[in-house]
Amino acid sequence: MARDFSAVGSSGSTTSATGSASGSPGSGLFGLPKWVLAMIAAAVAFVVVIAVVVLTSGRSESSTDDGADAIRAAHGPTTTIDGVPAGYTRDQAGAQTAAVNFTQANGQAYAGRIDAQRLKDVAVAAEPTPALTEVLDVSSERQETGRGTVNGVPMIVTVENFSQDSATVSVWGMGVSQSRVSQDSDKVGILAIYSTTTVTMVWENDDWKAKDWSYKSGPTLEEAQFPADESSLAKQAADGFYAFYVN
Repeated sequence: MARDFSAVGSSGSTTSATGSASGSPGSGLFGLPKWVLAMIAAAVAFVVVIAVVVLTSGRSESSTDDGADAIRAAHGPTTTIDGVPAGYTRDQAGAQTAAVNFTQANGQAYAGRIDAQRLKDVAVAAEPTPALTEVLDVSSERQETGRGTVNGVPMIVTVENFSQDSATVSVWGMGVSQSRVSQDSDKVGILAIYSTTTVTMVWENDDWKAKDWSYKSGPTLEEAQFPADESSLAKQAADGFYAFYVN
């Protein structure tokens, strides 16, 4: 319940700046008329209600019943659906970000952390190439074992060609694994492998979807120092991208 300040300062008859006595029936706090105080109180209450609505709506956007969580990034994703990033801008930055996130999401599917069928539903074109279909089949129905950890780390991303409807994105990165050296030992070993993954993205259903996939090992860090002219590493690399790792 709101506290009534209308009686404050009513003792005595000090004259306010307006010339009315503070104890007069028509005045309240600091000698203001009671109708002014009522308007101020109403305005404060309105601001509080608006703040509550904004805070509540902000929380409600963070997740929905369909497994989607909201994200705010310049070129996407704008959401993750059951661990699969989605929602990108229809520009080169959006395409390259979608490709990077797809490579990582596929790694999560291969490790059994997200469902490969869900990855296909959310991030794959309606008619993927046989090469990409084979990759998805390998990642399908895998269970998380908890034995060892494998993470893909993108380092250099280049867009080999781009249009509003398709893009070919090359991701040179490093796969890092940590695993026990033997089943009966607690000692672990670290292995790093360099590789290049090229993903063809198409604009479909208002988002970038993966349509084709190719993979090759290398080049190593030493080999990449002075890349050949035909190498994707010789092309202008992206200055930055958003990569979302979903645990």
